Amino acid sequence: MTAWDAVNYVLLAAGLVALVLGYRRSNRNMLLCAGLLLLAFNGVEDFADGFAAGYAGSDAHAL
Repeated sequence: MTAWDAVNYVLLAAGLVALVLGYRRSNRNMLLCAGLLLLAFNGVEDFADGFAAGYAGSDAHAL
């Protein structure tokens, strides 16, 4: 299990908990937060891999 797997599981668990609590309390802000957490859970690993590959392949130099 990699560190990204752990981050994905934490985001999934937090999103599901926020989803249940937001629904039971009729709290639209918490439901929005749950949606954003679940969206982040879906794409954080691909984003990080793409960012790292782009950074490693760039030929830009620091000023």
